[in-house]
Amino acid sequence: MPWQGRCVQLLFQTRRFRCRNSACARKVFAERVPEVATRLALETTRLCDIVGLVGYAMGGLPGARLLNRLGIPGSDDLVLRRIKAKAAKEERTVRVLGVDDWAWSKGLRYGTMLMDLEKGRVLDLLPVRSAESFASWLVAHPGVEVISRDRSSLYANGGRMGAPAAIQVLDRYHLVINLGEAIERDIQVLQAAARRQLNRAVKRGTREPKEKRLSLVEARRQRCRDARLDRYKAVKELRQPGNTQEQIAERMGMDAETVARWLNASEFPERQIRSDRRRDQALFLQKQARGAHPTRLRTHYSSPRVAALLSKPPKTLSESQKYYLQPFLQFCPKAHGLRRFAMQFRAMMRWRNAGKLLSWIEAAMSSGYRFLGDFARNLKRDQRAAALAITSRWNNGPMEGHINRLKTIKRQMYGRAGFELLKSRVLPWGSPAVA
Repeated sequence: MPWQGRCVQLLFQTRRFRCRNSACARKVFAERVPEVATRLALETTRLCDIVGLVGYAMGGLPGARLLNRLGIPGSDDLVLRRIKAKAAKEERTVRVLGVDDWAWSKGLRYGTMLMDLEKGRVLDLLPVRSAESFASWLVAHPGVEVISRDRSSLYANGGRMGAPAAIQVLDRYHLVINLGEAIERDIQVLQAAARRQLNRAVKRGTREPKEKRLSLVEARRQRCRDARLDRYKAVKELRQPGNTQEQIAERMGMDAETVARWLNASEFPERQIRSDRRRDQALFLQKQARGAHPTRLRTHYSSPRVAALLSKPPKTLSESQKYYLQPFLQFCPKAHGLRRFAMQFRAMMRWRNAGKLLSWIEAAMSSGYRFLGDFARNLKRDQRAAALAITSRWNNGPMEGHINRLKTIKRQMYGRAGFELLKSRVLPWGSPAVA
């Protein structure tokens, strides 16, 4: 017969004590049984732990549904209360601290995650991302000796204010990502310059081709390009009065990263049309070998893909990747310099050798590549932390996994949870042994 809704009764005897002190406000005292249940509780301690653990893993409503199916009736509010009541307590001492941001709303609002890198445990969540909040946390938690962070000046300044004696280490992952972004933007500049040079050569040596009638697909692509070009011009115009990237993004209803990429582009960034890349590259090489007309050569390449290929050792490239990269290097010969800088930086990271970091920075600053030079100048201002990123074993790699877990929890709760509940589900459950 079904047993859901039935309960198990525990019968046991406890002692009662009577106080004979006339000045005492309480006359009768009952014996406690903390191993079984807490004071005034309607369920056992073990049942509370089960309800809280299921809610910690699944959330309020899904946890309540599962518990009801298992014969433990209760509401989602009850499950949420158990999660918050069992949240892990903050650890007061930490030696190696990792700090990174997490997004309430990507591009608009961010918080801060703090992690003990030695124990691999999330310590705390902060609802804001600022130097002051980070410094206040460090003051309340003395003893931090190493701070692993990204290249943001907020955490650098907060670390100097809250723990001036701590050693700051840049995160290796963020260094590689930022270098790739700098190379990607320089590739866009090189492509634009190569296209202008090719167009001037075509105008000098050939007649303008006759305008052909567009197909339905080509006409639709042209309309989409015109609409995107209008938005690009509007972004450029809004920058003239001195608006920030965030203000332009909010006004145009665009992502802040897209606005930043458009503002840094020397010309309108064309979109790459998907096709059979291997076949296109083979045709390109055949036409080039036969001396094809320059107007028929490919002039648009995916900047993120080229940047990723330039950062890989040539021996590790597949045949399709070589087919894609070789014509680009012929179209933009100056990209060979970017490849050398990427390989040199990769070698320093691979072999944990920071002895050539300063010479690499100086060479990059004087290379003539705009965005690579900006990356090098920022790196020089934080040279000690960058050198430690190459030689030290500490990095924010474990934090990236926990930030991804935080994103999953946010989506699981459909973005309706408050900060207290989100923090309770991100921090380790119970004691370190249980976590």
